[in-house]
Amino acid sequence: MRSPYRAVRVSLLVVMGLALLLWNRYAATAASNIAVTVNLFSQLVDEQNTTAYYNNGTAYCKGSSSPFDAPYFVGDLANGPTTAYNFGPPWTLSSDLSSGQYANGTDCTPVSSCLSVNFEQSNKVLVFDTRQSLGPRKVDLNFNYPCSVCSVPGTTKLPFGTSLSTPALMSTFLNTPFTSMSVCSSPTCPEVQPAVARLWFIDPTNAQVTWRVEWDRLRVLRMSANTWYVLADSCDGTQTATLYREENQRNKVGTSFQGYYLMPFFLTATK
Repeated sequence: MRSPYRAVRVSLLVVMGLALLLWNRYAATAASNIAVTVNLFSQLVDEQNTTAYYNNGTAYCKGSSSPFDAPYFVGDLANGPTTAYNFGPPWTLSSDLSSGQYANGTDCTPVSSCLSVNFEQSNKVLVFDTRQSLGPRKVDLNFNYPCSVCSVPGTTKLPFGTSLSTPALMSTFLNTPFTSMSVCSSPTCPEVQPAVARLWFIDPTNAQVTWRVEWDRLRVLRMSANTWYVLADSCDGTQTATLYREENQRNKVGTSFQGYYLMPFFLTATK
């Protein structure tokens, strides 16, 4: 007769083997991520000359080194760099700026949940997640400017008001890996890559409701071997974002369109 203890041992070994396999897969995925530091600036500085690439009736970026948009998506602390475009000619150094810095693996809670900022999914997605960080770390969003020229401007009565400071998850998607991009060869930067971004945050008054902000056209510039700039501004219309409301109802998510808002921003990512 087969010993029941032997059957139990075999079952335990199978379970342990499956657990080890799953852990190895998780570890391999985590190991493939590249840790990044993101800086969200309180001034928008755009030195790319996009005249050669955009002809859609909007104002062009002329390569000006002066801030010309007020970002409506900024950092929660003034603890980041105060300069930008410090790469030497043909770029012009911008100083007297302010930014909020979010470094991967920092701002950890007592249970070792930390701020997470990585290149993920074969380095095609920049994932920025402050939700489990100490505090937690937040971002500041301003919905005070519905898009007046869009077909459906944003609603003016949001349940959380027109601005808020909130933990958030943001993903910026490229068709090619961030790490495969070529460094800009000039301020025109023919190496620029288009991207889309999505940002999620929980409604502060209703935990069953999540809000999603989407930018369907951004510009990503690789400024050096380890630095990327992400820009959404008025010169090419990329500052227009769509707002959605997602509500969990009986294990189903209902999504409703809430209109278009102007939400320019300027962030840098460094590995």
